[in-house]
Amino acid sequence: MKLIVAVDEKWGIGKNGDLLLSIPDDMRFFRETTRRAILVMGYNTLMSFPGGRPLPGRMNIVLNDTEGVRADGTVICGSIEQLFGFLRDMNSDDVFVIGGGSVYRQLLPYCDTAYITKMRFCGDADTFIPDLDGLSEWSVISESEIKEHEGIKYSFVEYRNSAPLSVGFSGVNSDMPSYFVKRAEIGFTYPDITSGEYRNELNSLIKAYFRPLYGGVSCAEVAECINSSMSAEAFLKEKGCIASAGDFERLYEKYAPDNKGGHTVRVTKERAAEFIESDLNADKLAELFS
Repeated sequence: MKLIVAVDEKWGIGKNGDLLLSIPDDMRFFRETTRRAILVMGYNTLMSFPGGRPLPGRMNIVLNDTEGVRADGTVICGSIEQLFGFLRDMNSDDVFVIGGGSVYRQLLPYCDTAYITKMRFCGDADTFIPDLDGLSEWSVISESEIKEHEGIKYSFVEYRNSAPLSVGFSGVNSDMPSYFVKRAEIGFTYPDITSGEYRNELNSLIKAYFRPLYGGVSCAEVAECINSSMSAEAFLKEKGCIASAGDFERLYEKYAPDNKGGHTVRVTKERAAEFIESDLNADKLAELFS
């Protein structure tokens, strides 16, 4: 996995639960580097985001051991061990640790790369990460030219760990972040002749497709996933937590094997949200499609 953070001259990263400094170039680098990635963070880091909402276009995994906690659009892991169990099917290049201080310190030995924005000032921080320049296993791979923002000089530095501890990534579910990107609508073909079974399955798919935006995955579900013999993707699909456009195509083929008949339907997330917690029976499905 990788680590990304901005630090001051003393490797401070924050004060009073907030960033030391917001540099537009650094924010842009973070967005571009972590686009469609898996982000690992503590609960306080999640709460520091606008509205306490997860970062869009990414799979947000939150470490929190409070029983029963759930956060819209996130996957909750109750421990580092549970996190590693859930991540094993993922691609290591997709996973970024983004804070806060305790999470950085716990996961640093498992990171092979660190993207550090070095800011040349002292921010009077109260939260720090280890000084990578003082750790023998970490070395600088590259550094950008010195830049400046409102009198503060900074540069982007990439570090590499020569001996990271293994998480055991397999890359089996390398496309998992795609289920958590922002989804405005889903389009699919609705067969001319449908059954109650079809409507029930379609109901579940619509909810699962938009659920990463309106609901999350609890640590109890993560634990159940780890203890099952299924991959994370297969388990979450079976639980109705995620769905893809391909799942709608397969559902159509199941009930219209000759690929004949039907009409194209588009359901927006706003319309789906009206019924996300209710049963999408035939009447409500018809209202969605109107």
